[in-house]
This record gives sequence, C-alpha cells and structure tokens, in this order.
Amino acid sequence: MSEQACVLAALILHDGEVEISADKIKAIVTAAGIEVESYWPTLFEKFLANQDIGDMLSNVGSGAGAAPAAAAAGAGGAAA
Repeated sequence: MSEQACVLAALILHDGEVEISADKIKAIVTAAGIEVESYWPTLFEKFLANQDIGDMLSNVGSGAGAAPAAAAAGAGGAAA
C-alpha cells in the first residue's frame, strides 16, 4: 500500500507541474489518511529526481508484451 500511495502522490505532483519531493509526497499521502513507512517518500524522491515522468508514462506498455499481440494480429489471429 505504501508504494502505491507514493506512486499516486508522485503522479499528482507531476500532473500539477509541482516539483516532486519527499516532503510533498508525504503531505499528499498524509492528507489522504494513508500511513506509509518513512523511507518510501525519500526513496521515490531520489528515484524520480533524474527521470522524465512524462517520458515514462508515454512508454508504458511499449515493452515485449506488445510483440506477441502484434504477431498474432499479423497472422490473422485475434487477441483474446
């Protein structure tokens, strides 16, 4: 639960074009009434410091999982 809460808090901050920091993540999580282990907000701040979240979001689902579905569609098969 802690990890998911921090992910959503980081997305809220990104969507609001606000700098992502451990304090801001903690504030959002606390306002939502969720208790998280103290290391999670700091961990997310450090991980996301050098990341382009917009780029990360636009590349979701562009991994290897798409290849089998494309191959099935190309072979005339239907994706289930």
